[in-house]
Amino acid sequence: MECKILSSEREVFSGDVKGLFARGVEGWVGILSGHAPAAFALVDAPVRVVLEDGQRTFHVRNGLIDVRRKGAIVLGDEVVEVA
Repeated sequence: MECKILSSEREVFSGDVKGLFARGVEGWVGILSGHAPAAFALVDAPVRVVLEDGQRTFHVRNGLIDVRRKGAIVLGDEVVEVA
């Protein structure tokens, strides 16, 4: 599925992912291809994207996830990739 991770200043990540995992205000959320459209408010915590060849992790501050039919968009005030 398509995934974009955006900070208030720039696009931090864009690409195809196998899954997206994050901690929302109501608990952990896992988003896979075909997930129903939804929106989730995030706590200040890592967001993990699973790729074909591994994974990448981003710390998102004051964020939300907008899940759409073709993928997901993660928006945050500040987004930093965690090494």
